[in-house]
Amino acid sequence: MSLPRAALLGLGVCGLAAAATTLTNTVLPYFFEANGFEARTALIHNPFYAARTWVLLVHPFFTLMLALGLALALKDRAPGRAAASYSFAFVEKLVEFLLGFTILVVVNGAWKAGYLAGGPDAAALRAKVETFNQVIEAAYPLLWTMFILSTALYCTAMRRRGLEAWVAGTGAVTCLITALMFADEYAGQAWAEPIVQWTYPWTLTAHRLLAAIWLIRLARAV
Repeated sequence: MSLPRAALLGLGVCGLAAAATTLTNTVLPYFFEANGFEARTALIHNPFYAARTWVLLVHPFFTLMLALGLALALKDRAPGRAAASYSFAFVEKLVEFLLGFTILVVVNGAWKAGYLAGGPDAAALRAKVETFNQVIEAAYPLLWTMFILSTALYCTAMRRRGLEAWVAGTGAVTCLITALMFADEYAGQAWAEPIVQWTYPWTLTAHRLLAAIWLIRLARAV
């Protein structure tokens, strides 16, 4: 059964927004740097850092809509992989949104702002921030695993020709780069870090941009 043209087109446009927020999210950290708790806390007043926190809030919605578009486009060809891929993406994006919302509203808006203002509860606020940082660190393996599973599943359902081949190819590369993140963070393979830094933003952005263009082309063909 063919999908409504407006649905595919709308999800494809969301994919274009996902590519834009992906690039913004991965590039903005190059414009701010801080060492030590005090400096990192003061970043809430940095415009680049503040902009990224808002991007982190809306980014999961656009990427989840892109994942939905891919699942719907592939559901007749590979229903099992399409459903599983979207399920893994849903978990990843839900966790991303909850973390982003908590950072923006609670951690930055209340705890860090309160700590910088001083007062008798500053030590308690610092402890809360540091505990939340540990929660974020613990969430990375889940996010990366869900991303690899989701991306690998829908990429294996892509045809190996034309634009689909490029979507599948860039998806495979992003999965490999994400695996290098595991190697760097948990296996002590420091050589992987510069590779990730220089390739991840552009490869992931290109992958999502190509996927969005593919969905828009499908919509026009309906």
